Amino acid sequence: MTVLVVGVPEGEELELLRSRIQRNPHFRVISHAHTVDVALAHARILLPDITVLTLSGGFGDDPEALGVFQGVRALDPPSGVVLRTRAGAAPGDLGSFTADGAVHLVRAGDEEGLMRALRTIGLRRASCDPDEMP
Repeated sequence: MTVLVVGVPEGEELELLRSRIQRNPHFRVISHAHTVDVALAHARILLPDITVLTLSGGFGDDPEALGVFQGVRALDPPSGVVLRTRAGAAPGDLGSFTADGAVHLVRAGDEEGLMRALRTIGLRRASCDPDEMP
């Protein structure tokens, strides 16, 4: 499964996140972006299976992150999304965005939760035929 990482600047946090994801041989980080324009351009060209979107707050606080989320979910086929929150507690407006195992909410630092979300999305995508989707 291919993974696009969004919202983490170059540096130690990005490298740690990339190495966590790629510990599982089924997942490959194919790109990362810190800005909306670059993230959406990469998503349209690379069509990632999964997007890991790191948020500083909720979508109400960050309309650019909401734009990335809507953009990757609008791809054909849509990218699965892991909404990774930096906050100690997830902002209340994010729970309504989780959908049918394709969108997961995980706190930063929860490595097990991240891997569980990636595997769930990966299994869902591997068992679905995009041609059979409504």
